[in-house]
Amino acid sequence: MRIAVAVLVMWASAGIAQTATEPALHHRVAGSDSGNGVAVQPGVPAGKQRGTSTLPASAQGEYMLDETGSVVQITIENGILDFYISKLTEQQTSALTYFFDRSTINGDRLTFTTKQIHGIWYSFDGVIVRSDARSKQETGFYRLKGTWVTHDEVGKSQSTSTVSLKSTPRGSAEF
Repeated sequence: MRIAVAVLVMWASAGIAQTATEPALHHRVAGSDSGNGVAVQPGVPAGKQRGTSTLPASAQGEYMLDETGSVVQITIENGILDFYISKLTEQQTSALTYFFDRSTINGDRLTFTTKQIHGIWYSFDGVIVRSDARSKQETGFYRLKGTWVTHDEVGKSQSTSTVSLKSTPRGSAEF
């Protein structure tokens, strides 16, 4: 009798396991809550909110983060702020690439937070402004100005600074 009950229990549990649905991706309805209080926007990567940019296309590109060659690369496509930070290591033999995790743009104001690498991540809140350089081919024709925060989870610290990052030279001399 015990053997029959054991066989019956094993058969029933196998049958239940086989009737479970397969894992699958489910589409969210546009405008539904993603679980973090942010409305999901169709066609927009998670964490990147669609906004309205008043910046000229030439404002996109590289901004010098420091004198060692580290840069912030900005791209604005269909109202979505994207791209990365390329930060040289202390030995300057390789670079770490910090991709944007969350970003927004509203007019000339942009904010972003990068993904974490080795316990470090960056955030920025500021604007892109035109400087006094005469042409786009000059360093600093545009400036990325605002508050830069370096977050260090390992050291349980963060440092905040006001920055004015210079754009690298752009293509043509037309304004």
